[in-house]
Amino acid sequence: MQSTELGQRCLNTFTQLIPASGCVFYRIAAQLEPHDFLLQKMHSDMHERYLSQYRRVDPLQPRNCQLTGHSVVPLRLGMSAQDDLSNRRYDGFLQSYGVVDVVEVLAFEQGRPVAGISLLRGCDLGVFGPHELEQLQALQGMFELAVAPRLSSTPTLQLTSREWQVAELLRAGRSNKEIARQLGVGLPTVKTHLINLFRKVAVSNRTELVATLFL
Repeated sequence: MQSTELGQRCLNTFTQLIPASGCVFYRIAAQLEPHDFLLQKMHSDMHERYLSQYRRVDPLQPRNCQLTGHSVVPLRLGMSAQDDLSNRRYDGFLQSYGVVDVVEVLAFEQGRPVAGISLLRGCDLGVFGPHELEQLQALQGMFELAVAPRLSSTPTLQLTSREWQVAELLRAGRSNKEIARQLGVGLPTVKTHLINLFRKVAVSNRTELVATLFL
């Protein structure tokens, strides 16, 4: 089963049981970097701003979630382990899109997270309650059984966080100039990232790169 189809099925299962205003399925590389994002009921603009400006202050990054020792991590738990300045910046980002709560659900294989689901709530749904978090914990076990054997057996490329960002923007059809503007870097830097991506993924053009990483 392709990663996209697998992710879509997981998202559908979660949101049928636990209402969410938006959600994301993603894979997690060996360096604990999330990638290969599948969005559902979520604006692409929010995701692009997240990747370019807010990923580093996200208290629910896989490495932060792993430090909590939990496989279901609500936003307030993630924020409790992060500095106030980063929390305020990230909270402002969420508020600008009307998001009032987020829960992260991780699937592990031999102690390493290999996939995750983000569930976002707006004002209409409110924060996740204790009973819903218990339900998510029950779903986490099935999520892990469904995805861990498939994704852990997939070879993991040694790409940097910035290289994944460039790849995600290529997937969205962005030009080199648009990528440079989105990431706040120069065109030569973007070209260098592309050269490194082509070399690491063993492809010769953008189309092959996107197909290899995401299809």
